[in-house]
Amino acid sequence: MTEYGKDVPSLLARQTLLDRDLVRPVTSRPVTRLLPWLDIVVIGGGAIIDRGRDAILPLVDELRGAFGDHRMLILTGAGIRARHAIGVGLDLGLPTGALSELAATEAEQNGHLLAALLAADGVSYVPHGTVARQLAGHLAAAPAVVSNGYPPYGSHEFPAVVGKLPMHRTDAGAVLLADAFGAQRLIFVKDVDGPGGRVPATTPELPVDRLACELLPTAKHVREFRVVNGLTRGALTDALADKDTGTVVHA
Repeated sequence: MTEYGKDVPSLLARQTLLDRDLVRPVTSRPVTRLLPWLDIVVIGGGAIIDRGRDAILPLVDELRGAFGDHRMLILTGAGIRARHAIGVGLDLGLPTGALSELAATEAEQNGHLLAALLAADGVSYVPHGTVARQLAGHLAAAPAVVSNGYPPYGSHEFPAVVGKLPMHRTDAGAVLLADAFGAQRLIFVKDVDGPGGRVPATTPELPVDRLACELLPTAKHVREFRVVNGLTRGALTDALADKDTGTVVHA
């Protein structure tokens, strides 16, 4: 009879995962790109969606025109409503995790709006859990899915260093998702181009959350992203075709 030990043979079995010297031999192994063909497009809430039909409908046409050549995860951000909700939450003394959930709900509402406009193309809104477990299946049946860009920390959001505002918002969440899936492109659609050309992530005055830039140097797959002006017709289409448009931010 074979005897089995009580311990699982592993370097990490009895040690803390905070021991970097112990973890390093495991984390240095190659990381698999789960969806190397994936394009992630992030539609700004305040920059684009809050502007209404004049900004949204031309982008919907561009997205629809790209469906034949691209399979996309479209993420939406929260707009001015989230700022109002967070303001009320702060006035009530709510903690950071609760504020994060409030803002994510507003981003989700924007996602439902965008998905409704693309419904005729088979596009639907899916929540975070479905993105994590079933994104590949959905994209085998449809050219794109829509979700919100907030990372799924929810009530487990990191405590803020100063104040209570959640540190992870749409831009940072998009970088985390793109790196987790090993996406081939990450494009932020804002209302400005940024400085233009290729710039390092340390460049000041970039039109994205600073945390999104700070995540690039430690990312495994996504070492750059592009920012384009969604108010310029054709800018998103050019970005998906890797043409010289907008600003490329790199680690």
